[in-house]
Amino acid sequence: AGALDLRGYGESALGAAQSTINDYCADILRVMASLVADRIVLCGLSYGSWIATSFAMRHPDKLAGLVLSGGCTGMSEAGAAEREAFRKSRQVPLDAGQTPADFAPAVVEVLAGPGAGDDVRQRLFASMAAIPAATYRDALNCFTRPPERFDFARLTMPVLMMTGAQDRLAPPAEIRGVANRIVEAAPNASVRFEVIADAGHVCNVERPDAYNAVLTDFLSELPR
Repeated sequence: AGALDLRGYGESALGAAQSTINDYCADILRVMASLVADRIVLCGLSYGSWIATSFAMRHPDKLAGLVLSGGCTGMSEAGAAEREAFRKSRQVPLDAGQTPADFAPAVVEVLAGPGAGDDVRQRLFASMAAIPAATYRDALNCFTRPPERFDFARLTMPVLMMTGAQDRLAPPAEIRGVANRIVEAAPNASVRFEVIADAGHVCNVERPDAYNAVLTDFLSELPR
């Protein structure tokens, strides 16, 4: 198992031009090549779920499984006006000279579940505060310019969808609805939906034991 630093995050450099979803997918392919892996189980959370689903749309044959937490469709089903309003509202502090560290406290209040302790809130704050302003703007522009509406019939691999019971950005009812749509659209679909109790948007950080138990069980049942 390994974690990929998206371009501009962690130890990965931001590209010279505005990132696109195709850039992210090409990065995943390059990591696969470096690992000499023909097929992988791809896990994504929030923005990463949208990227993971986008990869699955393009390369379903390369996935032995797909794990989506805290989202899936991103803004691929939003209208142009909604996407632009989302982008502008989140670009305001950047244009005013703020960095993600400046508005991280407000973001943590949205991400964290009501029962999140100070240690969890500090981890969420540190993660948000570490994002460079240029990376945040780059990701915002990419996220609000989705190139397609997803065709769920392409999700032919086993799919695990998880969301926190108190997730305000990807509430359980919404994610269950997407899971049902995948079942209806994909031939021979295998979709598992789980709600992580007492967790907000970043459910793997708030309730790691519960999250990992479901994930491990899913992985153990994948065809080998």
